Amino acid sequence: MPQTRAEAHDNRIILQFDTLDDALRLFTPWRGAGPRLQAASQIHSALAAVGLAVEVQVKGRAVAHLGSGEPSGVLFSLLQPAA
Repeated sequence: MPQTRAEAHDNRIILQFDTLDDALRLFTPWRGAGPRLQAASQIHSALAAVGLAVEVQVKGRAVAHLGSGEPSGVLFSLLQPAA
């Protein structure tokens, strides 16, 4: 069973996953690339509105940043529809 860990530093929350597949499960409730990207955008906007930031990590390496600046990271590339 995957081990997910969370820690907080001031207004930043770090979610730590063992694999990228485990991190992608954050978006399991939304089916398809479009709804997943929309959900990520809405989560980003909600976090920014209250001054929080979330960093998603896999084995200590950041794969997504939400809540401050623009949403970024390889996780968002994987949510994009195939060209």
